[in-house]
Amino acid sequence: MSQDTTPETFFSNNSTIAIPDTGKHFQELAFVALLSVVIVITVIGNTLVILAVLTTRRLRTVTNCFVISLAIADWLVGVFVMPPAIANHLMGTWELGWVLCDIWVSLDILLCTASILSLCAISVDRYLAVTQPLSYSRKRRSKRLASSMILVVWFSSALITCPPMFGWYEPGRHEDKNCRYNRNTGYVIFSAMGSFFIPMVVMVYVYARISCVVAQRHDQLAHMDNKHRKSQKISSSIKEDSENDRRSSDCEEHTLKCTSMSSEPLNHNNHNDQRKNGNVTRSVRSNFSYTGEPATPSRGVSIYTPTTFSASRPRPESLHLDMSVLNYEPASRVSSFRRETKTAQTLSIVVGGFVACWLPFFVYYILTPFLPSNMVDNNVVMAYFTWLGWINSAINPFIYAFYSPDFRIAFWRLTCKHFTKSHRADMSFQHK
Repeated sequence: MSQDTTPETFFSNNSTIAIPDTGKHFQELAFVALLSVVIVITVIGNTLVILAVLTTRRLRTVTNCFVISLAIADWLVGVFVMPPAIANHLMGTWELGWVLCDIWVSLDILLCTASILSLCAISVDRYLAVTQPLSYSRKRRSKRLASSMILVVWFSSALITCPPMFGWYEPGRHEDKNCRYNRNTGYVIFSAMGSFFIPMVVMVYVYARISCVVAQRHDQLAHMDNKHRKSQKISSSIKEDSENDRRSSDCEEHTLKCTSMSSEPLNHNNHNDQRKNGNVTRSVRSNFSYTGEPATPSRGVSIYTPTTFSASRPRPESLHLDMSVLNYEPASRVSSFRRETKTAQTLSIVVGGFVACWLPFFVYYILTPFLPSNMVDNNVVMAYFTWLGWINSAINPFIYAFYSPDFRIAFWRLTCKHFTKSHRADMSFQHK
């Protein structure tokens, strides 16, 4: 880790401009205070994430297993990586020996790589859940798959971290008191690809694919919504027709008196075809004999006029069935679309924050073996880019809290609710 950031080099390296000591010390204290705030936010935020998942049943999901892995890596960065960086910055040189320097740099690479790969695993998990909801949901019901993926994340991080321990580093790196990253060309390219560039490509691809799927589902739902509106119009017209027919038949019952009736089903051979078309109807031929005026015992002669009716309207139960089919609204599709949209929004913030924080560092890091030594020895740029990357460990908890109501409720329960209860208890004790 290259952290030779004394006040002289940090603010006016090789400059003839004299900066008052008071101004330098104030800026130095402000900078250290800012870095300390980053450490506190990182530790507290990721602690809340871990406690929220462990104490909230609704958050004990397979996806949140990856979130726990991410939070543990970020928490360890805040505890074991950031504080020594502040001490190194204040002292200007590394005074803790080369063994601790190698351990510190190795922890930095291991934990930051595990954090990045955990973000990548979360993205892949969300991608499979959106694009293969049925097959992947069966596999991910058990946490064994998630545990295997988390083991792969940490094992890959260890593989990227270990090579310098077995001699893959540039010669002469322990000659001065400057604890910095390995500048061996092969290792720099290897570690940059494994720790950042390959995961970044995977995450950007996953986000692009999820965005395409969400756009396609949006078009499908819009098309289904149009069909649903048309079906509502059809069902309402069917209902009006049935009401009119019922009223007309009621009127006929008051004017006609049925004396005999025989009926038989029609279109028996077409019954299956009608059912395939979704119209469950029944055709009946009815032979009614009626008199023009009511039959009475005093009349001995009645004039009968036969008539034949062919009725093919659906019975009430079949009409109800047709209308229920027409009025079907795909609520499950709508809820699924909302979940996918929220997934895309969350991933956009995760990927955007990840790239914004780590891209400057890794671009500069991969260029260090090819830059002139006088540019590389000025470690101010590396210090700024390193802290910018570490800030990603501080913002991850806020991303999930912002987009997950369950996390927000759990955070409130662990913080505000707890302090509110304590304050009320203290107030009641004082009143007593």
